[in-house]
Amino acid sequence: MGVRWLSRQCSVVLYEFATAADENPDVIGWASAGSVLIECKLTRADFLRDAKKAARKNPRAGMGQRRYYLCPPDVIHVKDLPPKWGLLWASRGAVMVEREARGYPERNLLAEVRFLSSMLRRAQIRIGSRPLSEWLRGENRFEAKRGIPPNRIVSGAAGRREVLPTETWPAPGHSS
Repeated sequence: MGVRWLSRQCSVVLYEFATAADENPDVIGWASAGSVLIECKLTRADFLRDAKKAARKNPRAGMGQRRYYLCPPDVIHVKDLPPKWGLLWASRGAVMVEREARGYPERNLLAEVRFLSSMLRRAQIRIGSRPLSEWLRGENRFEAKRGIPPNRIVSGAAGRREVLPTETWPAPGHSS
């Protein structure tokens, strides 16, 4: 539910990723106005454990320019929140804002960059030998429409792109 709520505000939303970072947010998103972090808590005990994290004790060490807790109604109350944190209650498929987050301009920007770098490395591993920037621009879609298998395009000398012979790789719908 936090992902859906945050997706309405942010153009990039990532959730439930574990990294080597000091903080692994449940949901984090980025928009032109900055970053937004959501910590999801199902029980009060989970919320109380969260308060012991280093990033909660020292707000400058935490990610997210705006920070929220998301929980079922009455698990966390506004009076329980750390300063500047917002509160979202989830009930029957809807998210209600109990308190808006007030913002942490002194957030740990380096931790956010490291988190994003980790996600980009994972994406690179999944797409294979293609440069990530080509994949992100959608060039693989255009080549597929022309019947060129994406994994057969390589960078040549001086940055020239070359297509390797594809006679053993017929395009979909074509016979060899």
